[in-house]
Amino acid sequence: MSTPTLRLIDRQLTKDIDRLQAVLEGAPGYSLAVEGKLPTPNAAIEVLDALPPGKGHSDKFVYEIAHDAETVGCLEMVRGYPETDIAFIGLLLFREASQGQGFGPQVLRLAEAIGAGWQCRALRIAVIDTNPRAFNFWKREGFIELLRKPAMDFAGQAIVMERALPAAAIV
Repeated sequence: MSTPTLRLIDRQLTKDIDRLQAVLEGAPGYSLAVEGKLPTPNAAIEVLDALPPGKGHSDKFVYEIAHDAETVGCLEMVRGYPETDIAFIGLLLFREASQGQGFGPQVLRLAEAIGAGWQCRALRIAVIDTNPRAFNFWKREGFIELLRKPAMDFAGQAIVMERALPAAAIV
């Protein structure tokens, strides 16, 4: 099986926003689980505009995940959040038709390379506890739970998890 590829989404391009919106709408189970509702017509813009405290758009990267020239998902990463040596994965999502095909671990390797390129020591994520499938994926991939905390605008609590980047990947 060929490896999926990442392409940075340009928020100035309508076609990029439309492809991101199609991914979000193609995974209604995720939105229902974590937000308690289907994606809004502006969901892609909301993903592109959302920034963690103290971070600007120059620190946030949203990628289209493609496989065999088809958009299958998206990856959102923030450089240096919440600490300078952490690469934060805000979202790793696949259209439901593309789930269960082994893309998650492959894209995680690409995210590791991005984090290593940023000289980060670890990847960190926050999984909403109403999404056990995602929680189990991250546990399988070696992420350890750090803490649980309330998550504004979400259906449940955030489970903050982290995994060190492989020492060989850090240059």
